Amino acid sequence: MAPILSACMVMYRCGDEIDVALRCIQNADLEVSVFLCDNSPEEMTAERVKWTFPGIVVLPQKKNIGLTAGHNAVLPSLQSKYHLLMNPNLSFHPSLLRSMVSYMEAHPNIAILCPRFFGEDGKELFFPRRQLSVRGLLGCAFGGLGGFFLRWEREYMLANHDIEMPTPVDTAPISFMLIRTEIFRKLGGFDPRFVQTQADADLCRRILENRMGSVVYHPDLQVIVRQTENDGLPYERQRHRLSTVLRYFMKWGITW
Repeated sequence: MAPILSACMVMYRCGDEIDVALRCIQNADLEVSVFLCDNSPEEMTAERVKWTFPGIVVLPQKKNIGLTAGHNAVLPSLQSKYHLLMNPNLSFHPSLLRSMVSYMEAHPNIAILCPRFFGEDGKELFFPRRQLSVRGLLGCAFGGLGGFFLRWEREYMLANHDIEMPTPVDTAPISFMLIRTEIFRKLGGFDPRFVQTQADADLCRRILENRMGSVVYHPDLQVIVRQTENDGLPYERQRHRLSTVLRYFMKWGITW
């Protein structure tokens, strides 16, 4: 029988950092089917990983097909009940995955479960967000100026909420989310129009709009985000983010 849990990471110039994430999965106290979408055909990381972590399924790509297409590539191979999407720069306690699966088993109305995020310095990162809006984006862009911009940013990032209990949210981050495999399959994975940014916002909104379940943030479930270098130039990253925001608003309409 296939394990109850599967996991996928998309590899793109991640080097040895993926070993930490794979070791966390390997040390988990339940069996996990692990898939790696290799978007770096020019590197030998995937070959090394296959020897270091036997049993992992590598899906080689001829070129970098992007983050969301990489996660979608594993859909035909999934036989699990729950599917974990995570970035290679994350680490967690061996008990985390069992705790997440157990919580989903006890709450069949939950479609996506996401944990609490901390940096290596112990600083909390506010990843769960409200629905994408113009006000929220302006707040994130100019929150450093204070005033209403800071207020909008904190509202959008739920920073004003002292969340001590599992709480329904509008968006969970693609960097680490546990989703019911059946729902992920029914949706056809991520919308290919969103290569990376806003893909998670769109996926969660489709789930909520179609009443397929709730998206829940659980503060007692925690992961560590390790610092990595950003690829590309700042201008290129900002241009990409702007284009995906416009694409999102064209699909769902503009929300103030």
